[in-house]
Amino acid sequence: MSRTPSSRPPAPSSAAKADQLDDEHAHLIAAGNFIAARRSFGMVWTDRDLVVCRCFGPLVDFVAVGRPLAESVIALIGFEPEIAALRAGDGGPLTIPNVILDGHAEPSLRLSLDIYWVDNAQRHLMLVRSVRDVSALESELRTQMRLRVIAEAELVEKSEAIQRANQELALINRDLEEFAYVISHDLKAPLRALRYDADDADRALAAGDVTTVGTKLVAMRGYQARMRTMLDGLFEYARAGRKIDTLEEIDTRTLVESLAQGFAATTSLSIEVEGCWPRMTTLGPPLELVLRNLIDNAIKHHDLPRGRILISARDAGDDLEITVADDGPGIPDDHHTAVFLPFRTVNDARNAEDSSGMGLALVRRTLDRIGGSIWLRSDAPHRRGTTFHVRWPRTISV
Repeated sequence: MSRTPSSRPPAPSSAAKADQLDDEHAHLIAAGNFIAARRSFGMVWTDRDLVVCRCFGPLVDFVAVGRPLAESVIALIGFEPEIAALRAGDGGPLTIPNVILDGHAEPSLRLSLDIYWVDNAQRHLMLVRSVRDVSALESELRTQMRLRVIAEAELVEKSEAIQRANQELALINRDLEEFAYVISHDLKAPLRALRYDADDADRALAAGDVTTVGTKLVAMRGYQARMRTMLDGLFEYARAGRKIDTLEEIDTRTLVESLAQGFAATTSLSIEVEGCWPRMTTLGPPLELVLRNLIDNAIKHHDLPRGRILISARDAGDDLEITVADDGPGIPDDHHTAVFLPFRTVNDARNAEDSSGMGLALVRRTLDRIGGSIWLRSDAPHRRGTTFHVRWPRTISV
C-alpha cells in the first residue's frame, strides 16, 4: 500500500537557522541603534564597584568610562546597599525615576534609571530612559485639565447668572401682573369717587347750593390725598428689593429694641422683646423695613386702647425665625393670603387715614428678594390675636 508524501516543508538546515538568527539580531541591533540615536534610551555597564566599563547610545554621554558612576549621577549616592543587594539576588531592578542631572547641557532633561545585576557577565547594567516626552505630556495634560476646570467654572457662573436672570424675570412678570391689577382695580375706586363728586359739585354749583359744593370739594381733597398715599406706596413697593444693599454686621437685638422704643412713644400698647437676637452679617435696611412694618401693622390694626405686642426670635438652623404676635382682633382664615397683596386691609385701622395698605406687601416682597419667607397664624373670629412668622436667611447673596 503506497503512502502519500507529506505536504510539510522540509526542516531548515543548521546554516539556514544561523542565517535567520543573524537576520533577527541585525533587525534588533538596527532598531536599538535607531532609538538610541534619538536619545530615547541608553545603557551603561559598570563593575562591582560601580566604575563605568562601557556605554551605549548618545543619551549616556554624561558618564565617562573608567570613572565612578556616582560622579556623574549624584542621585545614586545613598543607594549603595540596594545596588549591592542586586548581586545577592535580593530582588531587582532598582528603579530611580525622574532624575535631573546637575550641570547637564539639557537642564530640562529627566531620566529614569533601572539598575540590574547581570550574573553571567558579572556586571551591573544601568538602563537609562528619557522621560522628557512623558513630562511634556503630563504638563500638557495638566494644562488641559486647568483649562477644563476654568471652562467648567465659567459655565457654572454663566448658568447661575442665567438662573438669576430667569428668577428676576419671573419676579418682574409677577410685579407687572400685580401693578396691572392695582391700577385696574384699586386706583379706579378713588378716581370713580372723584368723578362722581365732581359731577355732584357741578350740579350743586348750577343750582347755587354752595354748601353742597363745599362738602364735595372737601371729599375730593380726601380722595386726592388717598390717591397720593397709594401712589407713594406703590412706588415704594416697586423699589423694594431692587436697592443694592451692603452686607454689614448687625446687632439684631439693638435694632429691634430701638424700633420698639420708638413705637412705644406713639402708642398705649405694650411692646415687648424676647428670645435670641444674635449679631449677624446681613442686610440692615431690609431687616429694619420688615420689623418696622410688622410692628406698625400690629399697632394700626389693634382695636383696643390697651393691648400687647410681643416680638421674639429663635435660631432655626440656616434661618433666624422672627415672630410678631399681637392680641388684636385677628384675621379670618379666608384673608390670610390677601393681606400680603398691595392695598389690602381686613380690619378698619384706627389710623387708616395714614395707612397705604402696602406694609405687608412690602414685607413679603423684601423677603422674596433675599430668599426669606413669611406666613401668619390667626383664628378670628373664634379667638383674638395674630402671629406673623418670618424666616430670615443667615446667609444672603448680594
